[in-house]
Amino acid sequence: MLAKSRLLCLLALTALLSCLFFSLPAAAVPIVEDQRLEIITMVKSAVKLIEAKGEAAFTELNVQNGPWHKGATAIFVSDEQGVELVNAAQPKMVGKNLWDYKDANGKLVVQEQWKLVKAKGEGWMDCQWVKPGTDKAVFCRSFLKMATHKGKRYLVGAAYYPE
Repeated sequence: MLAKSRLLCLLALTALLSCLFFSLPAAAVPIVEDQRLEIITMVKSAVKLIEAKGEAAFTELNVQNGPWHKGATAIFVSDEQGVELVNAAQPKMVGKNLWDYKDANGKLVVQEQWKLVKAKGEGWMDCQWVKPGTDKAVFCRSFLKMATHKGKRYLVGAAYYPE
């Protein structure tokens, strides 16, 4: 009787968890492991390139549809003042100061990104951002890492759009 009772509880719990998982909005679904690893590798490789070449690396990183740009995901780089220095996916952003950019939820995105990399060196951050190729701000998850070259610090990242 006890075993049957435990089995029923386990089945009920499994059903509840399944309902909860499948009713989550797309933003709550975790990034696919392969995409997560690809983004981390891409960002860490870009950091190495910047640390080796400095600003000379920006030309290479800004090539549209090049090795640093895959679909909606591309390396982006900003300086400590929030000026976008690299963004092959959204080239119109290059040269713009995004320090005070707020997403749809009121998050100061670039300021929060800098806080994260200054505190931890690297990490993941979620926000709302205009998906490349659209004019619509959607949920995105970015991996961010600090790069340094000759005393200058750069924020390097790449985003994933799960929608």
